[in-house]
Formats: sequence, C-alpha cells, structure tokens
Amino acid sequence: MKPDVNRPFACNWSAVGECAIVRVAGPVEVSALSTFADELRHVITTKLPRLVVDLRRVTAMEAAGLDVLADAHQLAIENGGWLRASGAAQWLADLIRATHSTRPLDHYPTLADALPSYRPAAVGATYHR
Repeated sequence: MKPDVNRPFACNWSAVGECAIVRVAGPVEVSALSTFADELRHVITTKLPRLVVDLRRVTAMEAAGLDVLADAHQLAIENGGWLRASGAAQWLADLIRATHSTRPLDHYPTLADALPSYRPAAVGATYHR
C-alpha cells in the first residue's frame, strides 16, 4: 500500500514502559517544523527523555527537519535520555548524506528494533540494519 502523499502533518506520542514513542505522519515541511519541535520538546521535558521517533508514515521531510531531530536528540541527552529514529528506510540516510549533516542521529529500520527492550542505545550517529 502506498502512503497517502496528501495526508497532513500529524504528530502524537504514547508511552511504552520507560520510553516514549512519537509517531509522525505526512510531510515534515517548513510549516510543520515548529509543531514538530514543540511536540518533541514537550515529550522530552515533561514526559520521558527517552524516545523513539517513528518516521515510517512520513511522506517527505525538509532538510530543516533533520535539525529538529538533532536538536531534540541533544535536549534528550541533556535530560538524561536519548532519541532514536525508526522506520524511515533509506530516505533518512539519503537526506543526511545530501545535507552533509554531522549531527548525531541514531536510526533503526523498525520501531521494534529501536525500543530499548530490544537494543541498548548507541553513542554517536549510527545507522542500524
């Protein structure tokens, strides 16, 4: 089934044990960046600083979306946690490479792979297959 490219941006979170899952859907465009950043900041600072950002339903992401993820990653570390991205397939690695981003972002192929009960947190920027 193809993703609905006309779907509006949506972002919500839920807790799984000691970890938050932030599910993102639709295009992460300039108009959605502040909402995206605010939701990540809210979850990290008021709920759980350990989070997985599930990107499997993202239909497009502006390069500035990487900055939102990297800033949230840093905020999570400052609050004693971590941030992992999951489900973006190859497009996230391609976007990181195309933008020459050097900011750390751990990415896992699936949500299950990213959850801490399955795998310990990695240090630095890694892509897990």
